[in-house]
Amino acid sequence: MSSGSITVPTPKKRRTYVRELQGPSESESVPGKCLFPTLPLELLAEILIQTNSPRDVLSVARTSKLLCSTLVCNPAADFIWRTIRKNCLPHPLPDPTPNFSEAAYAAFVYDGGPCDACKEDTKEFYASFAIRFRLCRNSRCRTGIRKHLKDVTTISKGRAREEIWVPYVESTRCFGNYISVFEHPHYFSDPNLDKAWPENPTILMKKSDWERFQADYAAFSALSPPPSEGLQKACTDQIAKFPKVMELAVALQKWKSTYVTMHSTIKTKNEQWAKALAAQEGWNDHDLLNSQSYGSLHRHKNHVLEEVTLRDFLPIKRLIEAQLLKMQTHRQNQENEASYRQRRDDVEQYYNRLRSAGTVVPSLYEFRKLSVMTTMQGSVTGSRPNSSGLAKDMKNSALVAELVAADLKTWMASSREKLSELLGFPKWRSASKTKLHPLDRITARFRCQGCGKVAKRYEKERCLDFAGVCAHECPSNNKKDRRQVDWSVDRFVKDDEASNAVARLLTLVDIADEDTNACNTVKMLGARIRCLSCEHAFIIMDFPTLIGHSHRHDNMQMVILPEGEGSEYPFEAGLSARLMNMGSKPQKLRSEANYRCRHCIPASKSADAGTDGEGQVSAGESTAKESHTEDSQTGNQNGRQRNRKNKLRSMNFNALRSHLKEVHRIEMVSDEDFFLQTPAK
Repeated sequence: MSSGSITVPTPKKRRTYVRELQGPSESESVPGKCLFPTLPLELLAEILIQTNSPRDVLSVARTSKLLCSTLVCNPAADFIWRTIRKNCLPHPLPDPTPNFSEAAYAAFVYDGGPCDACKEDTKEFYASFAIRFRLCRNSRCRTGIRKHLKDVTTISKGRAREEIWVPYVESTRCFGNYISVFEHPHYFSDPNLDKAWPENPTILMKKSDWERFQADYAAFSALSPPPSEGLQKACTDQIAKFPKVMELAVALQKWKSTYVTMHSTIKTKNEQWAKALAAQEGWNDHDLLNSQSYGSLHRHKNHVLEEVTLRDFLPIKRLIEAQLLKMQTHRQNQENEASYRQRRDDVEQYYNRLRSAGTVVPSLYEFRKLSVMTTMQGSVTGSRPNSSGLAKDMKNSALVAELVAADLKTWMASSREKLSELLGFPKWRSASKTKLHPLDRITARFRCQGCGKVAKRYEKERCLDFAGVCAHECPSNNKKDRRQVDWSVDRFVKDDEASNAVARLLTLVDIADEDTNACNTVKMLGARIRCLSCEHAFIIMDFPTLIGHSHRHDNMQMVILPEGEGSEYPFEAGLSARLMNMGSKPQKLRSEANYRCRHCIPASKSADAGTDGEGQVSAGESTAKESHTEDSQTGNQNGRQRNRKNKLRSMNFNALRSHLKEVHRIEMVSDEDFFLQTPAK
């Protein structure tokens, strides 16, 4: 072979095993293959005849196409249906009319279908076999049958039997006592009403059948003979079938009545037998009837009208006992979980009471870890204190209050020491009762370096005090895993911007941060604090807003305005929070063009910022402002252009937020950033 040629590898031969040639062994069965449909008809008949129920033969015939063709489409199999029909319980079914095959007749008697009132599927027999009217067990359907039936007794003036050959209700007792909805004056006193066709005095038809009959009757009204005679000639076959249909319906109604009575008797006996068996074995009778094995046996025996015996019970006794034990374990676990859930709810209520009383507590997740709370909560599978008295004991017991206070003190000891070091007071001690602990002072401000977020109550200040640090919860970074993040004091650092701003304010009011009156003093200032670091505008605020505003500047400078002196535009505390709330009222307020930007008012002309809203925007925009004000009288088109370019125009809240973000680089809107043009109603 030349060096330039390509060598083609020889394909490997498939290995042939001896087992493949021999095929599967006799002991190995082919899964999924059923030999029952391949039985000869004689053997199949011997098996099915033992069921004594056409309903069972129907179920077998519907399992496959082969069995359907063998039992339904094969005339040679009619003897199976006929034999079973004559041996069925409670007594043999009447012979069908010629229009029925044996299989169709069994389906007509035993099959369910949609309720004629509510259209929901039901397994109930026909309420009336003559008109094929079916009702479910819903009482509303039975009391509302008047909508679907028509009483034609008086319409035909006593000649209904001669002029009507459309099947009608075979007996008024088909619907039980609900037939009284037709308001027969002597329903309960007239014995003739119980009589069946042809002696029943009341003729009830389906409204759809009656309307169809009237349409056929009207079609013959133009003929020369009387309409009834012409219609009778056209419906000769139907008239001939009518007596047979009604006779079969009456016979089936009697058979159904016997069946229902026997079914009720068998069901009562089987329930009594189950209760006696449960008492003998020491079981709960409700659990026994709801167990998978015995429940299936009980329902099957009721279905085939047979009584349960020891011969049926003994082979499955061990299986029933195992299932009952599993049910008891499941019920006990449910009770334990409900008790544990109730105890956790009681602990949460106690936690909320402590918070509302002003007690410094950790987050609920950490509060549950306290030794007292762990003991009271117990566990699902472990200790289970009495849940019914736990809430009362936690509310009224002084011992519980002392134990909780001791646990909280122990939990906070190391945290207070660590946070005090962050503030520059390591191992702080003082004999004075008038000096505040460094963590209780208004200059003690912290932030979480883990998540950087704060609870809703601290959104305005954007930092945490000591109580906020203890109750802080960091959200989980994994959205799929919502487990709580363990609290750690190492996550927190001092908020220098907020602390320095508060300290500078205390210097202006000439009071020390360790003074117990420091907090009330700065709060009484109201909206008299002006930010000097915002040189472009006249920004005023109160003390809580000052803490949050301090994060916009590295070294915030401020001044306290004299009483009665301030901006022309009043400061409204809490306005931004109300507008950001959910609900229809805040949404309506946000959509109103009633808000103006405070940063667009120059600090030097705050007193002269026009009452008509046409004030100057900034030094960079003054030229554009003046050029448009000169043309203020030129027309509506120029006025609209000027209004779009004027930043002091009134706008809705969403537009205001976009304006603050784009023009002034303010991400989070606060109360000091805007004002209301007109007070809210």
